[in-house]
Amino acid sequence: MKESDIYKLFSSMAEDSIQNNQAVREVFSALIRSTLRYRDHMLESDGVVVTVEDVRAVLDWLVPTLNTGRPPQTDNKIRLDLLKLWLDELRYLGNTGIFC
Repeated sequence: MKESDIYKLFSSMAEDSIQNNQAVREVFSALIRSTLRYRDHMLESDGVVVTVEDVRAVLDWLVPTLNTGRPPQTDNKIRLDLLKLWLDELRYLGNTGIFC
């Protein structure tokens, strides 16, 4: 998965966002950075390629997981780990007051 693919995916979501403000841009930026770090780590450490499909699936899981507090039942470790990483990132952003 190319860095440009990740930016395109998140950019299309940001364009669809009703509230395209600074907080939204910061959230998307943080998710992009953490996705790229995760992608690079998985490739370097395990030789595993994180795909655009993986990122899309996790995007689909994000809001339901935030609403319920429960991640989906899956055996896909790559996707589940990326979701957990994003949730940690969002918790951090929430603790910094970005959502206020």
